[in-house]
Amino acid sequence: MWIGLKLDGIGKRKTEDIENAAREDVEHIFNDEFREELRNRGRLHFEKIIGENAMFLQQDLRLTTSQLNEYMKAEIKRELEDEFKKYEESISSAKELAVNAIQKTQEVIEEQRAVLEKQMNEQAFDEKQRIIAKFEKDMADIVNHYLLAAIGNQIDLTVQLDYIFQYLEQNKQAIIEDIRSGT
Repeated sequence: MWIGLKLDGIGKRKTEDIENAAREDVEHIFNDEFREELRNRGRLHFEKIIGENAMFLQQDLRLTTSQLNEYMKAEIKRELEDEFKKYEESISSAKELAVNAIQKTQEVIEEQRAVLEKQMNEQAFDEKQRIIAKFEKDMADIVNHYLLAAIGNQIDLTVQLDYIFQYLEQNKQAIIEDIRSGT
């Protein structure tokens, strides 16, 4: 037992010696210069990690910016296409309205022209009828005048004047038709 106690005492002392030696070695190994060196290395490593993260963040920001630009371009393009489509539709409807208005105007003008042409034809026909009626009324005098002018004073037609008037009166309708037809 004594040996066990002695050994136990030696073991305790050795353990304490080892612990003390380890503390001294730790303090000797981890002195202020070493700790400063570790701090510097830690700062450098931290700065390196921050720099890498900043680079990744910058790349991510560029990618996000590029995607945002593409998205904005697509949205602006879509909006412009929608606006141009609306503009084309409004131009098309305005054009259609203008064409319809022009067609209606042309129809009205054509109707007015037809009415005016009818009126002018009626007036021309009425004038022609008036001239023919006047001619019919004065035809005997006109024919007599031209006959007298053609024959002159050489023949006395007063005796045959009744016969000539009667003949002209009988053929009056045929003479009128010849005058109307232009023969």
